[in-house]
Amino acid sequence: MSQVLVDIGGTSIRLGWQSQQAEDIKDLVTYACSDFATPRDALRQYCEQNQLKVDRVVLAVAAEISGIEVSITNNHWIFNAEELARELGANEYLLINDFAAQAFSNLALLGPEPIIIPQHHIFLRKGVRSAGSSLLVTGPGTGLGVAALLPSGSGPMVIEGEGGHVSYAPRDENERNIFAALAAEFGHVSAERVVSGPGLEAIYWIKNNAKLAAPEIGAGALAGDAKCLRSVNLMFKSFATVVANAALSFGAGSGIVIAGGIVPRLHVLLDQSGFYERLEDHGRRSEFLASLPIFLAIDKFAGLRGAALASCSRQLQNRTVRC
Repeated sequence: MSQVLVDIGGTSIRLGWQSQQAEDIKDLVTYACSDFATPRDALRQYCEQNQLKVDRVVLAVAAEISGIEVSITNNHWIFNAEELARELGANEYLLINDFAAQAFSNLALLGPEPIIIPQHHIFLRKGVRSAGSSLLVTGPGTGLGVAALLPSGSGPMVIEGEGGHVSYAPRDENERNIFAALAAEFGHVSAERVVSGPGLEAIYWIKNNAKLAAPEIGAGALAGDAKCLRSVNLMFKSFATVVANAALSFGAGSGIVIAGGIVPRLHVLLDQSGFYERLEDHGRRSEFLASLPIFLAIDKFAGLRGAALASCSRQLQNRTVRC
């Protein structure tokens, strides 16, 4: 019998399993979503390769959670969570947002002082924590995830949401130009249209009238290419606005965790990008934002570790569904 853990993003699906909830996660793998017509195909291949008899499935998905129908926001996968679990032979499943899983993976950062930095984190800024307050977890990848982790009398709790789809808030001329171009194409411009891999590609296209894939823009920026660097800087400053707004909305006195696929690869560019200056430039709440500790999560399997912790959470017990 086994519990299979699944983290589905716009680009990748990551999988692992446990023979029981408290055990270490085994056989961690990453597949490209584009290699499979459906998530069922990816899961079936994984379970067959590892000869698993599946009892329970924990699904962390980059999608709105509103019932059992799942439509991944930034790829072609649409599926029914209950049917998927049943086809694998599972007796029950848990369905959560992928950034809820990311948030659960940061439980150690809610602990008492002094902060013990988990193995898969980098301290970007020490700051000062406010005991008993929430922790913001956010970051760009194929999309833009936002969640909050907060302490409570019944154990840590996560606030799930779709914070990547809040309205984009340009604050300078360069950002207003990007906003205008995207608004002409899409109408509503969400933060995710700018702060994400596709957003970085859009910035580069609008500014340079040339197409370049996000990994190439990132590599160019790291190598000192001026056009690439300007695009990354604009995205990072826009991300700082998202972080500031979310930190204030959640009252994230315990700090900020930056996750996702982009910043861990490009974090050496943060200092010169204007990210910190923008984060701290927020009127009457500038002092609060300037004092928050900032952590960088660099574990590509954090979603699976968080999904395993979510499966044990008292908060989510009533979300587990029998097939």
